[in-house]
Amino acid sequence: MPDEDAYRFGEFVLERSQRRVLRPDGKSIELTPRLFSALLFFVEHAGELLDKKTLFQALWPGLVVEENNLSQVVAGLRRALGDDAQGSRFIQTVPRHGFRFVAPVLKERHVDVTKAAPKETPAPVPPADSGRRRHLRLALGAGAAVVLAGAGWATWVRRPVAPAKFTLAVLPFKPLAAEGRDKLLEVGMADSLIARLSTAPGLVVRSTGAVLRYAGAAQDPVRAARELEVAWIVDGSLQRRGNLLRATARLLHAADGVAVWSGGFDQKFTDVFEVQDQISHRVMEALLPMLQARLGTPAQLAEIGGTRNTEAYELYLAARWRAQGGRADEVDKGVSLLNQAIGIDPSYAMAWVELAQVHRRKLWNSDGLASEVFEPADAALQNALALVPNLAEAHAGIGFSRFWFEFDWPSAEQSFRHALALNPNTTTAHWGLAALLLSQDRLSEGFVHLRAARSLNPMSPVYNTVEASLLLAGGQKDEARMRLNRSLDIEPNLWLTHLALGLLYMSDQRPKEGIAAMRRAVRLSDCTRPKAVLGVQLALLGEGEEARQILDQLTNESKTRYVTPTSIASLHAALGETASALTTLEHGLVARDTRMVFLKDDPHWRGLRAEPRFVALMKALKLDRYGPGLTPI
Repeated sequence: MPDEDAYRFGEFVLERSQRRVLRPDGKSIELTPRLFSALLFFVEHAGELLDKKTLFQALWPGLVVEENNLSQVVAGLRRALGDDAQGSRFIQTVPRHGFRFVAPVLKERHVDVTKAAPKETPAPVPPADSGRRRHLRLALGAGAAVVLAGAGWATWVRRPVAPAKFTLAVLPFKPLAAEGRDKLLEVGMADSLIARLSTAPGLVVRSTGAVLRYAGAAQDPVRAARELEVAWIVDGSLQRRGNLLRATARLLHAADGVAVWSGGFDQKFTDVFEVQDQISHRVMEALLPMLQARLGTPAQLAEIGGTRNTEAYELYLAARWRAQGGRADEVDKGVSLLNQAIGIDPSYAMAWVELAQVHRRKLWNSDGLASEVFEPADAALQNALALVPNLAEAHAGIGFSRFWFEFDWPSAEQSFRHALALNPNTTTAHWGLAALLLSQDRLSEGFVHLRAARSLNPMSPVYNTVEASLLLAGGQKDEARMRLNRSLDIEPNLWLTHLALGLLYMSDQRPKEGIAAMRRAVRLSDCTRPKAVLGVQLALLGEGEEARQILDQLTNESKTRYVTPTSIASLHAALGETASALTTLEHGLVARDTRMVFLKDDPHWRGLRAEPRFVALMKALKLDRYGPGLTPI
């Protein structure tokens, strides 16, 4: 029977008599009785400032409870609704006073679950350009905003992500004792288990990048599971003394912290791979009885491109750890360590894949020349595939080469999709396919893969920042702000985040803060992109002299080292130098500048699109066949 007393807010419907909250697909979200009562009270008092005393009396009548209990209830509701304390859509914190339910609430007498989802409405379109404020226009024009709405943008950006039944994360192992601690091995154990478990059909496993921040002795596995939005979590401890290795591991149910399996291992260090095999299989055995349909078994070490040479393994771990910062010297050291690992074990396919990935980092962190990046990367990937033909990560890497270097859109898409068919947990394949689809007017599916990439690595500041830039492009500034705050919480010194933050400030008509954020991005980066974006924004603000100085500086630098042509061209365009901008873009096509793949939609080229030479570039790139898309920052 239909509920006679229901409330609609956001994309949810709360049915009072049934004591449930429904998502747009008609499925209910999991809430404890206490959380449901709290949500009902908030909804019935929507818009009111509820002080803590009022909430304590409503939720724990006649009882004396600690204030932390209220914080836990609010945090639980936010998790269940996909909300966030920063830029909250539902429960807003009012410092030193209490909380307020800020979403509009509609009381309904009859609710049809199939019609519970709110109607899709076009994303807000930024105001038209007006003289000095021309810089405030966002990257997405009115036509693209309409396409966004038709693709389900409004519902996509707001849909909560509840932990699926078989989502799992593996935390870096903790040291049993500070003496003889091996930090690389602690992360390496998790990385190797993730590689094995992610190949099991039906199991969604968070990537290594998602769990790196939990390295160390003080980790709380249940809290980590909540943050990573997983239903199950593996944690463990280890101690290495010389050639002896002692390891323990357990599989925890995230909802209550109960261990459903635990085990201990004492082995020689040379048998570390056997320990990893045993742990991964025991985890799967513990999960199998709870499945309605049997999960597949995790792959063996050879199938995921691993090694059984401990020296090569340690060099591989050291390279991943060293190169993750992305600075030019760190990347070079990572390349050196990986080449040493491969020299010891040339059959180490994942080391070849990692070598290609480290080379690709030069594109975004230090103005790498495309040919110097992709030629060695492609050679490494071909070696990996010769060893393990069905290695998903290698096929994803080939996709990036086809996309960012060869500008072969159909082949790139085929490679990304093949990687996902081999292993749906391949984060890089989801991200690459998302970027490709979003640039080609295929927004709905692009959003799905972008969200999948962030879901597999929710602690990635890069994925959070890229999503924020797309939200900003669609006029969803509050959501963009929330996502950028999340990125800053994870990594406060990522240049990309500060660059996006600067553009957000500019859209808020706060140029002082915007320029300051961009200047910080410049200080944090080895590449020229943030400097070019800063110069463009200065030119649009009327600060042409400083913009000219930046252009001259980059032009002079380009005489002694490679500077991406799109960086220089964007400054020419902002300063009204159309011919110079077009000439530089033509050089960018010859140099295979990676940013050329976004030529169609990048707002820097708005004033050039009617020029015959620009039209010729579009045809040369075969971008003229696609409609409006989106460009990541």
